[in-house]
Amino acid sequence: MRNKETEKLFRLAYTDAMTGLYNRNAYEEKLEKLNRANARLDDIMIVIVDINRMKLINDTYGHRTGDETIKTVAECLCKTVGTKADVYRIGGDEFACIAEKDITSNISEFKDLIRFIGEEKIYPLSVSIGYSKFDTKKDTTIDDLIRRCDKKMYDAKKEGL
Repeated sequence: MRNKETEKLFRLAYTDAMTGLYNRNAYEEKLEKLNRANARLDDIMIVIVDINRMKLINDTYGHRTGDETIKTVAECLCKTVGTKADVYRIGGDEFACIAEKDITSNISEFKDLIRFIGEEKIYPLSVSIGYSKFDTKKDTTIDDLIRRCDKKMYDAKKEGL
């Protein structure tokens, strides 16, 4: 009985209720582990994903459609990037993925899947993505890598990609 209670509390503490992905708490805890002095960062790759025009989707098509959009992106991430990385919902319409190897091909699969599904939707489904691998010439900590990924994601959003 105790194990089931512990498991339920763990799920509540580290799982996003809407998507079933890891939540912000789990993400922050993973980052703490990666920021420890003995963590091996050479192979770490981070992906940041933000849903484009989320406010427009909510305002025009309703919050149920907005929730459906978040769930759709989460499912697409799980089917592609999630096969090689941990996937987190870190904000309303923002996701992060942490992999211990290069997952560029999985990211391409994700982009293709979103594009395909977006063509079938009545609302504008697209995402902006920023990703990079840890680079000892540019990054001292995992936070440096995240800043670079965030910048790439925001640049993609500005360009409308």
